Amino acid sequence: MKKQIALFIISVCFGTAFAADGKEVYDKVCYKCHRSGVDDAPKPSDKAAWAPRLATGMEALYKSVIEGKGEMPPRADKPHLSDEELKAAVDYIVSQVK
Repeated sequence: MKKQIALFIISVCFGTAFAADGKEVYDKVCYKCHRSGVDDAPKPSDKAAWAPRLATGMEALYKSVIEGKGEMPPRADKPHLSDEELKAAVDYIVSQVK
């Protein structure tokens, strides 16, 4: 309990002290479409589908999830997720593609 309180105090004093967990965000949000390919969401295992997306660069991929693209609504329809959490999910998916 003391450790949790100390970590909370550190995070309050120094801002977000912990990196977002991209796998956790993917497992809770992104997998619903990307695992099955719903509405043409590219599966992480589909390197051919990801190739043109990866060619646009990471900033474009981040922008797509934050602003929405195609059938994917802005912020993956989860407005409570921070930019950092969304970017971490993108990073996780891209790590699975490569």
